[in-house]
Amino acid sequence: MLLHAISNVDTTPVDVKTTKPIEKVTIESAPEEPEWETWVLTAYDDSPEENGGWTITASGEDFRDDYTLACPRELPFGTEIEIEDIGVRVCQDRGGSIKGKRLDVFIRNAVEMQRFGRQERRVRILNEKGTIE
Repeated sequence: MLLHAISNVDTTPVDVKTTKPIEKVTIESAPEEPEWETWVLTAYDDSPEENGGWTITASGEDFRDDYTLACPRELPFGTEIEIEDIGVRVCQDRGGSIKGKRLDVFIRNAVEMQRFGRQERRVRILNEKGTIE
């Protein structure tokens, strides 16, 4: 078997003056997973009393179940945030008390919203996109 393999080797002479140099290959590492951090979460509903009289989000979008999130101004509208045991939500709103590492989760049902209370949860910012308003 070894003799057969050797007999099939290409023995054509190579002119080193006309061969192209080997191109440098850069292997990029996979993007790092966003880090989990502990943030304080509260909840709000779409009643005008909860929203300073507003009936839409600060971004101009309607409130959406399992989607809308009020975030600090440092996070642009459109930023996707994963919340442990809740899922991915999108920054669409602001709030007077939403500063630093604090988020307000939109829950349409007032009873569920009250039951949510104040919690500490692990969150991670999946991406920052959109514009800061």
